[in-house]
Amino acid sequence: MHKLFIVEDEPEFRGGILTMIDWESEDILITGTASNGLRALEMMEADRPDIVLTDIRMPIMSGLELIEEISKRSWDLIPVLLTGHSEFEYAQQAVKLGVLDYILKPCNPKMVLEAIVRAKSKLIGKRSQDSQFGRLERQWNANIQTIKEDRLMKWLRSTDPQNLGNCLEEIAEYGIRLVNNPTLVIVFRFDTKELKTLAYRDADLALIRYAASNIMEESIGDLFTGKHELLTLEDQFILIANAPQAMTHTEIQMSLEGIQRNLAVFLKVSVSIGVGSATSLAEIGHSYRKAKEALSRRFFHGANGLFIASEAKELESSAGDASKFQEDFADFERRIRENIASSNFSDFVIEVEEWLNTFREQDLSIQRIHLHTYSLIDSLIKEIKAANGDSAKLYVEQFEAFAEQVQCQETFEELSTLLTVVIQKFVELRNTQKPLHKTIKYVLSLIEDKYMTNLTLKSIAEEVFISQSHLSTLFRQEMGINFLDYLHQFRIDKAKLLLKQDNGKVYMVAREVGYYDEAHFVRFFKKWTGMLPSQYKKQNGS
Repeated sequence: MHKLFIVEDEPEFRGGILTMIDWESEDILITGTASNGLRALEMMEADRPDIVLTDIRMPIMSGLELIEEISKRSWDLIPVLLTGHSEFEYAQQAVKLGVLDYILKPCNPKMVLEAIVRAKSKLIGKRSQDSQFGRLERQWNANIQTIKEDRLMKWLRSTDPQNLGNCLEEIAEYGIRLVNNPTLVIVFRFDTKELKTLAYRDADLALIRYAASNIMEESIGDLFTGKHELLTLEDQFILIANAPQAMTHTEIQMSLEGIQRNLAVFLKVSVSIGVGSATSLAEIGHSYRKAKEALSRRFFHGANGLFIASEAKELESSAGDASKFQEDFADFERRIRENIASSNFSDFVIEVEEWLNTFREQDLSIQRIHLHTYSLIDSLIKEIKAANGDSAKLYVEQFEAFAEQVQCQETFEELSTLLTVVIQKFVELRNTQKPLHKTIKYVLSLIEDKYMTNLTLKSIAEEVFISQSHLSTLFRQEMGINFLDYLHQFRIDKAKLLLKQDNGKVYMVAREVGYYDEAHFVRFFKKWTGMLPSQYKKQNGS
């Protein structure tokens, strides 16, 4: 087993790392914990770990000081750092001291586990390399593809232009199929949520990647006259190609769309594609970053998209604009807290919806959106603890599970749907101490009886003799969700039951639950379940 030592001065966080992660299943043994670097150094002297996970800011001896001491003693271990945004410059300094990875707080157990597993893999690779150097040399020819991919990835990850002479030497040495002409980098990424709905086992995914690579190579054909390299990584494919000068963006786009179609037909999988800008061979790192930047737009636009980088420089926001945004955003969050405190859940739901919309309007990064979302859910957990006392544990666990799902949401719509459920559950919990409003009780019975008809907020409002606006406000206040979202959820739950039956044809089910446009039904089914009706039926049909 590989040995892990944890250095963290916050007992609650330290305890969470110990108890919320199944270390044994990852072949990792926790050999000890400490609340400061000096105590950790003393304990590690007696039992040397393989990996040390340490916070930066701690009393007596900081994480950086601890890493410096480890470096001086030449201990054969890998440090992983816990850091906050305000400490980022220290994290950069730590990288120079040999830190393999750093984790930004706030973080969830999955992020911690992934970082430690990466460190373990690095350690295994390092020790294997030290002991097997001779064999590696003998296997040069067998491993030339891996070595070639490694060189290309170093070019791509570099933030500085490569030395052209060195590039040309490596092209000749490793048989890289590129020349010194304008070069384009294209990134393909499986839409993983789509992949999961196909119920592939982990063991199948390597075969899926291999098959996808072959399909992509065949689809590319002679498009780049053989001057290209296709790299297969665990989570993505990277195409590096010399683009002929006569080739147009339209031709490239049509070819890439052809790859998407072939993967959908032969493997039933979808991919999103980011296309970088054409650069010199020495600057392909820039094209790679632009391709990833383009691909990140998938979060706002959805899966199975083709996103092309733009070289147009965006106008930089002034310091005043940035300050205004921060003030407005802080005001949103203040009003959210005030509405929770006053149990004004109608305005609470509206404020959260507008809070979400600011992410799209400001074009915030996915990382910042995730952090803000974690922060919101964390504030709800604190409210639950304060309001429910000893009985809060079960509810807290449920909301912590919601928080862990945040990073798995691959599109903005998926994140919005998750937050809709979170807010609905929160309001339901806070309203458990009071009886449901009699008007809303009647509305719920109407939905139960008439969900398969053309129900609207207007028709329901007329039946209960109140205005649409008043009914909308009252429904949000009592249910923590707007009327239409609740109706769609209800219909989709009914549809799931029907799809499990042998005769549950999609178009028939759509009509039976109140959708007369099958495409409309498919869209909402996917929104609330994460999969298509046909996929759900395949997995759950009798």
